[in-house]
Amino acid sequence: RPEILKGNSVHGKLDAQHPFHPLQKSEANYYMNKDQSEMDMLRRTFGVGFPLKLQMERKAASQVGHLPCITTASRASLDALVGTDATIGFDDVMGKPENFESMTALPFNMIEKQMKFC
Repeated sequence: RPEILKGNSVHGKLDAQHPFHPLQKSEANYYMNKDQSEMDMLRRTFGVGFPLKLQMERKAASQVGHLPCITTASRASLDALVGTDATIGFDDVMGKPENFESMTALPFNMIEKQMKFC
């Protein structure tokens, strides 16, 4: 911006009053708000039991681990419960082991390190 727009101009006052776009906060919490509204709708439709069961299933599916030698964690069951199994996102395309420049450690060394044998 030119210097004339800073300071006591209308734009300068508006920037000081509203430093970010009004939708920025809403968009940052989009998935959480969407999940809360979905749970609220399910609670009103089916009662308290169904959303509680769904939340317990999601929590259990999110805690499933994998061996440390496997570089990509497959969260197929969690994706199916959340409904993101049919979408392709940035994480599905990038972050694959074949794109890494460094060599990964040997599987048995990684398992020993996690189990604290060494």
